[in-house]
Amino acid sequence: MSTQGAVAPQLVSAFTAATGIAVDVQPLPWTAAHEKVLTAFAGGALPDILMVANDWLAELAMLGVARPVPGAFAGALPAAGAAVAVDGVPRALPWTLDTQVAFFHRGRLGAAGYAAPPATWHEWRAMGHALKRRRPDDYPLLLLLDWPEVLMTWGAQGTEPLLRDRDTRGNFATPGFRAALAFYVSLFADRLAAPLVGAQAGDTLAGLAQGRFAVLPSTASTVGDLNQLAGFPHAAWSLAAMPTPGPRPAPVLLAGASLVVTRDCRDPARAWQLVRFLCAPAAQRRLHALTGDLPAASAAWAEAPLAGDPLAAVFADAFTRGVGAPAVPEWARIVFEVQAIAERTVRGEFGIDAATAAMDTRVDAILAKRRWLLDRGRPA
Repeated sequence: MSTQGAVAPQLVSAFTAATGIAVDVQPLPWTAAHEKVLTAFAGGALPDILMVANDWLAELAMLGVARPVPGAFAGALPAAGAAVAVDGVPRALPWTLDTQVAFFHRGRLGAAGYAAPPATWHEWRAMGHALKRRRPDDYPLLLLLDWPEVLMTWGAQGTEPLLRDRDTRGNFATPGFRAALAFYVSLFADRLAAPLVGAQAGDTLAGLAQGRFAVLPSTASTVGDLNQLAGFPHAAWSLAAMPTPGPRPAPVLLAGASLVVTRDCRDPARAWQLVRFLCAPAAQRRLHALTGDLPAASAAWAEAPLAGDPLAAVFADAFTRGVGAPAVPEWARIVFEVQAIAERTVRGEFGIDAATAAMDTRVDAILAKRRWLLDRGRPA
C-alpha cells in the first residue's frame, strides 16, 4: 500500500534474481486499502501476501485471513514483535514501525523564537499563539479533521487504556482522554488550526514548504517525501516528538505495517520465503532509503543511514515507550467513530464531557458482539 507499494518492485527484483521466483505487485492507496482487502476476502480473491496496517491484524485473524507465522522469527524490535501477535500467536512478520511526530518549518518557528516545537501541550499552545501573532490571518498548525492519528496519539498518552473491561467497552470519558480532547479542540478554538478535512487542504507537503503553516504532525514516510520535494532543502525543515501532557515521558501510540501470508496462498513456503526476505535487515534498509519508512528489524538500526541520524533518533526514542492500539477487530471502526465525534466537537456540536460520553456509547455498541461472545466463554 501507499509509497511502499510503489517501490515494492524495486525490492522484490533482488528476490527474483536470487531465487527465480517471479512476484507480481499490486500497489494500492491507503485510503482504499482496508475496503479492498475486505472485498477480496468476501470475493475469495485474496493475494498470496498482504501488506497490512498492524491495527488490522486482529480483524484479519478473526476472519481467518492471516496464517500463523511458521517457526521462530527473531530480530524485530520488541515493540514491533508485540504488534503482530494476536492472542499470543504471531500472525505476520513486522515490516515497518512508525508513530506520529511533528514536522516543522525552521524559518517559521525561528522567526517566532523557537528552534523546535516544545515538549508539552501547554508550551505547544503558547508556540501556536506566538506564530499566530506574527501572521494573524494564518493557521500555524495543520490538524486535519479526517486524520484521527493526532487525537489518538494524544489520547493514548494518559494512564488509562482506550478500552476497558477486557477491551469490550469504550474508555474515553476518563480524565486522560478528556484532557487530550480538550487540548485538541482548543487548538481549533484558538484559531491555531483550521477546521479542514484533507480534500480541502490541498498538497500538505507543499503547504509546509511554502510556510502556509508551520507544523505538520505526520509519520516517517514524510521524511522520504520531503527529501524528494524540490525547493525545500533539508536545512529548511526538521521534526520533533509530539507534545505530552506534562514534562514526564508519556506512552507513544505505535503504528506500522506487517506482511501477512493469507489463508488462500497458493504456495505458502515460497510466500514465507519472500516475506522473510523483505523483513530482513538488508531489505529494510533499502526500503528506508527509498521511502523514509523505518524498519522493524533491530539490526537495521545498528548501521548507516539510521545509526547516528538525528531524525531517526526521535523515532527510536519514541519506540522505547511505544504502546499498540487495542487488538480488537473493530478498532478501525472505533477510530472512525471517535474522530467523527471529535470533529463535531470542534465544530461546536458537543462539549467535552458530552463528546466523550457519546464516544463511549458508540464504542460500547460497536463492541456488543464482543461482550456477548466473551460472556459465553467464546473467543472474540
